Amino acid sequence: MWNGKSDRKKTISSVFFRYACVYTAGVLFLVAILFLIWYILDETGEVLPANHMEISLNESADEIRKASEVTEELLPEGCTYGVYRADGSWRYGTFPTQEIRQAWENYEQSDIYTGGRGYYRFFQRDSGEVCIVKYEIATRFRNRSLEKFLPDPDVLLVLSFIVLFLVYTVLMSRRFGKYMRARLQILNEVTERIRRQDLEFAEEHSELREVDNVLRSLYQMKEALKESLYRQWDMEKDKEEQIAALAHDIKTPLTIIRGNAELLDEGEMGEDEKAYNKDILQSVSMMEGYLAMLNEILTEDVKKGTFGPQEEGIPQNHDTEISTESLADEFMEQARLLSSARQYPVIFHRKELHGRIRCSMTQILRAFHNILSNAMDYGPPEGKIDVWLEMRHEDRRTGKIWDGRGDEQGKEKEYLTVVIIDEGPGFTAQDLKHATEQFYQGDKSRNSKTHYGIGLHTAEKFAEAQGGYLVIENMQARGGKVSMYVCLCPEIG
Repeated sequence: MWNGKSDRKKTISSVFFRYACVYTAGVLFLVAILFLIWYILDETGEVLPANHMEISLNESADEIRKASEVTEELLPEGCTYGVYRADGSWRYGTFPTQEIRQAWENYEQSDIYTGGRGYYRFFQRDSGEVCIVKYEIATRFRNRSLEKFLPDPDVLLVLSFIVLFLVYTVLMSRRFGKYMRARLQILNEVTERIRRQDLEFAEEHSELREVDNVLRSLYQMKEALKESLYRQWDMEKDKEEQIAALAHDIKTPLTIIRGNAELLDEGEMGEDEKAYNKDILQSVSMMEGYLAMLNEILTEDVKKGTFGPQEEGIPQNHDTEISTESLADEFMEQARLLSSARQYPVIFHRKELHGRIRCSMTQILRAFHNILSNAMDYGPPEGKIDVWLEMRHEDRRTGKIWDGRGDEQGKEKEYLTVVIIDEGPGFTAQDLKHATEQFYQGDKSRNSKTHYGIGLHTAEKFAEAQGGYLVIENMQARGGKVSMYVCLCPEIG
């Protein structure tokens, strides 16, 4: 790795050219070494020249003509021959049977070529016979063992060059790749630091001009990102402080409301007034619980060094184990309080429930409260809300949800399902796609000024934190339908 600055930067093309020159010089060196080896073998006589058989035949020509009988000792090693009478009849020799007639025909036509790399040499013997010798033009090893197990020297030379050339090419490629990886590693380190938002590092440099240009751009991007993050963190911190201050200020009117409600509770009131006062005290307790939860989230964000609303800020603790029956009772009590306060009727359809759920009661009740409140916001003034509480199953084979009746062979997960149906205009196509996004408000004409587009978003996050999910859809005739699935404890449900 190169971390120091340099006035003279290399370019990738210059580095490649240098390696190309070294590579070419290496190939030429291989060629020179092989030719030197060939020269030494040729000078020492270990490699016979290609025409050594022809030269030997020229030297033995007189003996072949005058000898009483031609033998293999008169011929160079590797030659075959045949002796014919003047009329072409065969006498003796080493030609294979299929070549005896062919050799004589070549003699009659004065054709010395055999069709391969062999040649014929014709000798008129003093006895009137004709001796035909077949020889080859090829280099050979003088050593018989080498000649037996190795190819011809010229072929061996070419094969040796090809093998050495390939090995050298692979080695040079790996060396060039290693060099480039070492110079590019610094880019991986810098980008990994930026990915982790570890922005406290000095500007790095490389000896390669192109890499150095990229590093300079990455450093500028890092500085811009760092400035942007600090600006965002400051804004989130200010927002955090404002939320904390607002949460603190809300406590004052809540304390006053609780105090007055408790004083009223001590006096004489009618049955209706006592019920209303009880609802006020319960609602105050809920608000105080929400404020406590908000302070907990703010405290956790400060400890982590993060500010502002984050999905990770939603507590994931499952601090309560409760039966589905008891949880359904809590939902009905929440609905009663909200229905009483807003004078909006809520009708429950409760089926047989079973099993237990481990969850954060505050979160799951807030999710239900947000969905129900959202349904009331969009329902007609004289309308009503239907709430269905029932058990449903997820089939592991199809992923479909069913009510549990019939074949249960594929049952994998079991849910307590809360289905809330209003009589409003329903969800538009855009609503169905974006309804659970934070701050999405849909059709502005259908929203009040106090509807900020966080109800369904928060409900979905809380439901997911309990191992469940939300399904948003429309009824066939009219009205919106929101289903919240809360997963039962696996070991119990």
